[in-house]
Amino acid sequence: MFCPNCGKEIKETDNFCRYCGSDLRAEIQQPKIVEVIKEEIPVKSDEEEYVLYDVQKHYMALVLPIFLIPLFFIYFWNIFLNTHSFFSWIVVFAIVGMIIYPIARYKSDSIVITNKFAHIKIGVLNPEEIDIPLEKLDVIEVSQTSLGRIFDYGQAAFNSNSERFDFGYIKNPEDLQYIIDNPQKFVDENL
Repeated sequence: MFCPNCGKEIKETDNFCRYCGSDLRAEIQQPKIVEVIKEEIPVKSDEEEYVLYDVQKHYMALVLPIFLIPLFFIYFWNIFLNTHSFFSWIVVFAIVGMIIYPIARYKSDSIVITNKFAHIKIGVLNPEEIDIPLEKLDVIEVSQTSLGRIFDYGQAAFNSNSERFDFGYIKNPEDLQYIIDNPQKFVDENL
């Protein structure tokens, strides 16, 4: 999708253009006009952005919630229903939070590598979305623990705006490391 004001490429889910700030909500109601404009402008195949690799989360991200679900029911039926103290409410909410948050992160976090950018989304309620150009992909560090080598998962970490972001439980981290080490070779192989 392209901005009708400045003509730069934008995401379909954007409400405002990231470049000129124009309101796109009115333009979304008229998708046929945008498509006609898009068809009139010849687009080179080099300018199109397409997905090369979608980083998947490993099932080990769900081990803690799976372990805590039976613990929650045991606590709830044996202690919470018999005491009704303030402390028991705190414990119930803490256990429920430790179950729901990792599941929500498993569903919401994503790293998508295209031929131009690495699009990274981290977080649940207010997700942080970062686009790293493919040429600067070496800012991402991939690491594995001993347990991660056994079960084939790892972690990616990167700095953006003096903040450190961790993206844990990546399935097949050696694939992501290969892309970071040889981004242009990976693009050429997948054309």
